[in-house]
Amino acid sequence: MIASIGILLFVSAAAVGVQLFRGNHDALNEVDAAISSRDRNMAVIPAVEGEESVSGATVVQTIFQIAAIGADIQVEGYLFPKDINIDDTDVSMIPLKATYTTEYQRDSQGNLARVIFRKK
Repeated sequence: MIASIGILLFVSAAAVGVQLFRGNHDALNEVDAAISSRDRNMAVIPAVEGEESVSGATVVQTIFQIAAIGADIQVEGYLFPKDINIDDTDVSMIPLKATYTTEYQRDSQGNLARVIFRKK
């Protein structure tokens, strides 16, 4: 009796585990399809420029997307050039919970040249 209950529990746990594994696999396939279908030549930047406040985590994420943005990023005196090797970049000096204001500098053709983040 105890052995049959143990076997039943084991089979139930295995069935739930397989179902969870398949659900995770399907979700990851959907995410992969969504990521591969996006246009890598486009970067999301605000349409209206002005006084904008962002968190330090957003600043760090922007630095990691520097190649897609195609502009230099300046944070509190630290300059991250647009051709920086992101794998060797240290962003530990940026507090993730701090709040920063954003300023955009454009070149003579109107292209984004530099994004400046200043701590509030």
